[in-house]
Amino acid sequence: LLCTQGADVGSGTAVTLGSDGNTFEITGTTTINHIVSTGWQNGAVITLVFNESVTVNHGTATSSANITILLAGAANFSATANDTLTLALCETTAGGQAWRELARTVI
Repeated sequence: LLCTQGADVGSGTAVTLGSDGNTFEITGTTTINHIVSTGWQNGAVITLVFNESVTVNHGTATSSANITILLAGAANFSATANDTLTLALCETTAGGQAWRELARTVI
């Protein structure tokens, strides 16, 4: 299975990723609380590559298609330039969804 890098995405409280890839460069420094699930299904894996310092918050409650991000150690991730974060969209035990951390690289 070949994967592609999509268009750059600006950071924001609720990040919307394009349908043009599964790896995305994140620009900007706005804290990320959610990733929008529109166009994604359970089992999808994405990698975010940061080009600036940005915080990804752990566990902000899901709101509609704005899906919570569950991070290792139940702690926020303070990314810096060139760090990566790989997430999978999964069903939760409560029947909702969450983006769950699979891996990170701190450079």
